[in-house]
Amino acid sequence: MKLFSSHISIKEKALFYENLANLLEGWVSLLSALKGLRERTPAWSALADGIDNLLFFIEWGDSVNVAMRKLPNFFDEQEIAIVESGEQTGMIQKAFMAVSLDLRSQEELRGKITSAMTYPIIIFLFLCIAIAVVMIYVIPQLMPIIWDLWGNLPWTTRSLIATSDFMKGNYVFIFGFLVAIALVFQGYTKTDSGKIWWDRTKIGFPVTGMVYKNYLIVRVMSTFALLNSSGVSIVKTLRLTGSSSGNEVVKMLFNSISDDVSHGTKISESIKNRDPNAFFFTPDINQMIESAEKTSTIGEVVSKIAIQYKREVDSALATMVKFIEPMALLLAWIFVLWFAIAIFSAIMQIVASASVQ
Repeated sequence: MKLFSSHISIKEKALFYENLANLLEGWVSLLSALKGLRERTPAWSALADGIDNLLFFIEWGDSVNVAMRKLPNFFDEQEIAIVESGEQTGMIQKAFMAVSLDLRSQEELRGKITSAMTYPIIIFLFLCIAIAVVMIYVIPQLMPIIWDLWGNLPWTTRSLIATSDFMKGNYVFIFGFLVAIALVFQGYTKTDSGKIWWDRTKIGFPVTGMVYKNYLIVRVMSTFALLNSSGVSIVKTLRLTGSSSGNEVVKMLFNSISDDVSHGTKISESIKNRDPNAFFFTPDINQMIESAEKTSTIGEVVSKIAIQYKREVDSALATMVKFIEPMALLLAWIFVLWFAIAIFSAIMQIVASASVQ
């Protein structure tokens, strides 16, 4: 048996669960369905290793959820909990389909965020490349022409030349410094305190933080609704929901709420105590949850919250793009204006000096 360690995309996993659900609905046995999927999966695919391992454990007598637990790199905790609940209730086909739909929803949401961020990132990338090319290659070519007039050049031209000299003479140091910062940052954010600091910072960013926070709300509410509808206990649902967020601050918050609920505290009351400043749970969310607890419709309400905040993500994305695009263009225009004024002023100075002579 080959040990499973490779990465499997969300799209692949969603298709895997969907195919399993469809085959089971057609009265194909689980083992036959898995073997059929394995035959259609390329041998080099990471998914093939996952199916091989799953088949190995199930053929040796493990239930599906127990076999899944032995492959933590392939199956998430919430997926295992949903499948376990489906096995216990005899509705494993619906459990597979529910997981597939949830994964597709995740992929769609991430796709929207990626698409919205692509254009601004490309603008900033080309702006940085353009500045580097002008500073390191273009400005030095003009130096022989204007060097004799250094003392009489305007400050815009002198500042442009000084910046160019610094970047040309220290580009290796600058690159190394940036790489060092990136490595230190990466190392720190892998520590426990670093993860908490960075995950909290991401939520608090002025523009992108709103998009990220809304995305997290959609993610946790969708997971909560899915686990709750699958019959998972409320305490376990809260813990798995926090783990699925991918954010340490949110995970700690949900773990605290889960502890409170296990001791008899209502979810809405725990939210008020654990998040008094509404850092993550907005007042409208807590109000809806409080109302749902009174009517025992918590699953339906959190599902509606997820749908509502999907629209909020779209709105926040539109606002972010409207803000970032002008900022990127403004930075580009500032550099172009600086360059144009510096060169034009130098030319005017050369013409003036030539006319005097």
